Order: sequence, then C-alpha cells, then structure tokens
Amino acid sequence: MIEKIEARLRELIPSRDETIFEAARYSLLSPGKRIRPLLTLATAATFGADPLVVLDPACAIEMIHTYSLIHDDLPCMDNDDLRRGKPTLHKIYGDAMALLAGDYLLTFAFEVLANTSSLGWEQKLQIIKTVAIRAGAPGMIGGQAIDLESEGKEIDEETLLQMHCGKTSALLTACLECGSLAAGYPPTPLLQSIGLELGLAYQFQDDLFNATSTTALLGKPAGSDVAKRKATAVSLFGISATEEKLQVLRRSLCKKWEQLPKNGSELAALIQFILQRKS
Repeated sequence: MIEKIEARLRELIPSRDETIFEAARYSLLSPGKRIRPLLTLATAATFGADPLVVLDPACAIEMIHTYSLIHDDLPCMDNDDLRRGKPTLHKIYGDAMALLAGDYLLTFAFEVLANTSSLGWEQKLQIIKTVAIRAGAPGMIGGQAIDLESEGKEIDEETLLQMHCGKTSALLTACLECGSLAAGYPPTPLLQSIGLELGLAYQFQDDLFNATSTTALLGKPAGSDVAKRKATAVSLFGISATEEKLQVLRRSLCKKWEQLPKNGSELAALIQFILQRKS
C-alpha cells in the first residue's frame, strides 16, 4: 500500500516550476514511514471496506502531518536542522517559504478531502469535521502549544498526557476515525481509545528514542529534548519507568484491537509493526 500512497501523493501535488510546489514536494515526498495514511487504509479494511476508497483522505492526513513537521522545525518553534535524514525545509528554502509551504499543505488537504470521489457527501462532511477538530486547537495544535509553553518547566503527569494526547494521539485517532467513517461505521469509543493509547505509546517511543538513540538512526537530532529542556515522558518519569508505561500501553492495545471486527485484522498487524519500530 505504501507504493499506492506515494504514487497518489505525487499525483496530488505534481511537479511545477513555482517554488511553493517545489518546497511542498521536498517535505511531503521525503522518505517516511507513512504511518498515518497506512492506519487510515488499514482501519477501512478492518471494517470491511476497500482501503482504496479512503486513499485520498489518507493522503490528506499525511499532508497535514507534514505541514506540522515543517512548522515544528522552524526557528520560532523547535529550530531543527534535520528531518528524515535531510536538511529541514527552511534550511533549503528559507523560513518564509517553509511557513507558506506548510500553510499550503494544510489548506490543500481539505480541498483533497472535499474532492474525494469515492465517498458520499455525508461521509466527506463527517471526515472533514473530524480532521479539522483533531488537527486544530482541541487536538494537535493544542498539544503543540502545551509543548512550547512547557519548555524549561517542570510539568505534572496530567499536563504531559494532555500534551501528548493532543500533539500525537489526535491525528492518529483521526486516521482510525476516517477509516471507520469511510467503511460506513461511526467511530466508537473503543476505536477512539485505541487511537489515544497508540498516540501515547508512539510518543513515549519517540521520547525514549530521543534520549537513547543516535541522529544517524533517527534521521533527526538525537538528544535534542534535553538540549532544549523539553518536557517529555523521559524527563518526567525516567527511562525505566517510561519503558514500563510503554509496555502497559502495548498490552492494553492488544486487548482492545481483539474486540474489533476480525480481531483487528489489518489494523492490528500495523499497530504491532508500529509498536516494534526502532526509530
């Protein structure tokens, strides 16, 4: 399915001479795991739909994810020089063009959602609303705001979990919700709790990788959380306790995906792969 995702992303933003499109393609088409679109497709398949009916929404979510990375890397945010093993976008095209490229990907994502031909209007409206909420201040942006405001401060567990649930869980949950909606099933609290716990597990993994791995393996600066005095699971709990909490989340997710149709099917297999990642 990754090949279909990559091909569709290239179709949706074809090569053009204008710098804005070159910049957007630089970040969007950089080698990545494509976890979010894969989750969207896998959820649709788990609920009995042809995963390709949700290919465009899956790509739209990847655009939103990429925009968030572009903006995160800017000097006014995390000021990172490396992403996916390549110089960050603002290092190549400048801060202003990177800002605009992120803006373009965010706005174009909703055009893609609206133009999806494989879904009915009611499905598209539900998906657009879902993605807007999960990507906005109640979700991803809100979590990123807490992240910025927490730099150099000691925060409690409640604040950390609120940050991670917004910053990471929200968009992953949107993937599951969109896949379910595309298959004709309103998202259930069970599915949403899987998205929340998967996001926490994913972020705990990232926090551990940042503290224990290398820049070469991660494709982005290792040890940057400590250098920037970021509030993370590792800074609050320590490495051992974070690993223990991660194991608890893994066991919980396993029990929950078994309650989905076909014991989770394609979605369960993908979540297992995510939980076993090394970078």
